[in-house]
Amino acid sequence: MLSVASDASADEIKKAFRREIARYHPDKVQHLGQEFQEMASGIAADLTEAYRILMDPELRAKYNDDLLGARGASAPPHGPRPPAPQEPPPPPPASSSTFSGSSGPQAPPRASSDAGVGFVTKASLSRVKDAIAEVMGAEAVPMSGFDLTATSTPKRGLFKKAEAAVRLLVKFVPLVDGAAVADAWPNAMKSRSGDAVLCLLLVGPGLAPSKDLAAAINEQRRKSRNAGPVLVPVDVRDWEALFPPDTPATVRALIQRLKEEKR
Repeated sequence: MLSVASDASADEIKKAFRREIARYHPDKVQHLGQEFQEMASGIAADLTEAYRILMDPELRAKYNDDLLGARGASAPPHGPRPPAPQEPPPPPPASSSTFSGSSGPQAPPRASSDAGVGFVTKASLSRVKDAIAEVMGAEAVPMSGFDLTATSTPKRGLFKKAEAAVRLLVKFVPLVDGAAVADAWPNAMKSRSGDAVLCLLLVGPGLAPSKDLAAAINEQRRKSRNAGPVLVPVDVRDWEALFPPDTPATVRALIQRLKEEKR
């Protein structure tokens, strides 16, 4: 939780705690929506508990012993145990193209801090990765220029034509807008694989107006001579997506799975 060495001093632990807890303070995540606020509150509580244990010599020694037992292997002897804190721990945070599929006009993008965006990025990509494994039956891995990539295996039915494989690229951006489209498009063009349908999910905590996104996509298609990925903008605040008409069924099912998980 705190990313400190097993022999870290009390001062190192205190600094690490203050650095990490600041990322999840209500003031840093209040713009992200109720779901992410609750996740941030849970992480803040875990950080506070980690700080409490590591700053207490007896609890820290027991934690280290339990950790060694769980690993089932020997480790270097404990370093000097830190003295009991002379001051109480810092208080935990106070509570405080044409698209289809959109439920309505997109909300204007909300300003976000670097810490808030970093938290949303990790949480969102973790959920997308799990959904890819469940819906596509594939393992999503990072790739240069993208946060996740995966390729589905075509599903063959007894009485219908097999679905085409999907090469899925996922990139998290602070705002899904024309600039994000222009930045991701060239790298996506280099990621084509055989006959698989190339699909790019641009995900972020806010979307530009759909007409602006459609204009940006059409411009990139014109530059690439009507080639390129099926680009699906996704708002991670509610997992609403803008689906182009040629969006593969697998990708639609993936977004539906993410929306169901939110509930």
